[in-house]
Amino acid sequence: MTDRQGEIEAEPVPPDVAVRLVRALDRNPSSVVTLVDTDLNIRWISHSATWVTGTDPGSRKGAGSLERIHPDDVERLLHGLAQLKAATPPDGPAVPVVEPLRYRFQRFDGRWIVMEAQIHNLLQDPVVEGMVVISRPVDGDVDGAGRVVDLLVADAPLDEVLAACAGLVPSYLGSAAVVGLLGERAVVGAPAGSPAETLARDDRWWRATLADGKPRTPIDFAGFPGDLADLAREQGFLSAWVSPLTDATTGQVTGCLAVWVRIAVESNIASDQALLPTARLAGLVIGEERRNHALRREAVTDPLTGLGNRSALRRRLDAATGPITVALIDLDHFKPVNDSYGHDAGDAVLKVVADRLLAAVREDDLVTRFGGDEFAVVFADGTPSAGVTHSADRVVGAIEAPIRLDDHLVVTVGASIGIATGPTSEVIHLADAALYEAKHTKGEDPSGS
Repeated sequence: MTDRQGEIEAEPVPPDVAVRLVRALDRNPSSVVTLVDTDLNIRWISHSATWVTGTDPGSRKGAGSLERIHPDDVERLLHGLAQLKAATPPDGPAVPVVEPLRYRFQRFDGRWIVMEAQIHNLLQDPVVEGMVVISRPVDGDVDGAGRVVDLLVADAPLDEVLAACAGLVPSYLGSAAVVGLLGERAVVGAPAGSPAETLARDDRWWRATLADGKPRTPIDFAGFPGDLADLAREQGFLSAWVSPLTDATTGQVTGCLAVWVRIAVESNIASDQALLPTARLAGLVIGEERRNHALRREAVTDPLTGLGNRSALRRRLDAATGPITVALIDLDHFKPVNDSYGHDAGDAVLKVVADRLLAAVREDDLVTRFGGDEFAVVFADGTPSAGVTHSADRVVGAIEAPIRLDDHLVVTVGASIGIATGPTSEVIHLADAALYEAKHTKGEDPSGS
């Protein structure tokens, strides 16, 4: 015998089992079960609504199921429900379940929360004749992972995208942050206003995991500094778990997921499953950003010396808001090194000179390879003339020190330098003229070394 859905009719549920099942649904600690009729009115709602959404179940029976849904979400919910009701294959049962959907719900205390629900279409069942909605509150945006994708499409800053990823961690478990590694720089993302936003600023929580790639899921903050643990306890957390994020191809650590845990539980298969969506999505986001970062870096980097190239110089000049000081440096006696010992020796000299240039200027000064054996230094905004002169003397002195290429070969090159201050549209031309004059004064051939 079959029922109206075309399925084999099930054996009746024993009365004692039925009572237990209804009791279990009615008292579920974390979700609300609602039976909705074809007119979308509530026929039954579980007692768990009392503590999950602040709803009085008795007052909701017969009420419209969409009354407390955010107006911006109602239309798409109605459209989805209409499609669900219509999705009845001619040769099979009605579609019983759709993927979880999210919507905003107003609690009776006036606060808006995001709910995630699964809807079971049992309208054709002669006993149920309704749709069963199983919903639970979740953190994050209504669109969940879709929010992350939207931020990526909008080219949002990485910390915002990682914060959206962290927001997918269930609130019952704790508050989370995602840390991504871009070169030597760590980018931290956590939902705005969350405890994790403040806690994650102290890298002692996650620094060790980035260094050794080992997960840390202790009980009662074991292994973390005592002052950090005390701060977390003050906010109601019982422990902290930090899991590495790795590149699937290379196995390289690309970041980590840090969760400050609210419940007294060890890391387990259920908690791992709850964190998996965040870990997977964050890993993809960080991997893509690292690839883009490498491409952007490659576009402004001289492949031989590792210094910036002309594009990097141009970007620095374009970013300047006023007059800027530039030094152009041309090596003296470099051509004889190439001619006598070959281009490999010449390349080795250029690499040594690049390292010495970096060591001779400040961190805020930009050193680039201008081309061939010529380099440029863009001094930081506000550098006084005396500071430029002192830096120029250090640069020339560093370059002129003997360069050992191997156990038997030591070479020496000199440097001519031209310094100019002016608007970005003219400063390179002015510095080049000063360099020409400097080489001419020294008796060097201004057209080559």
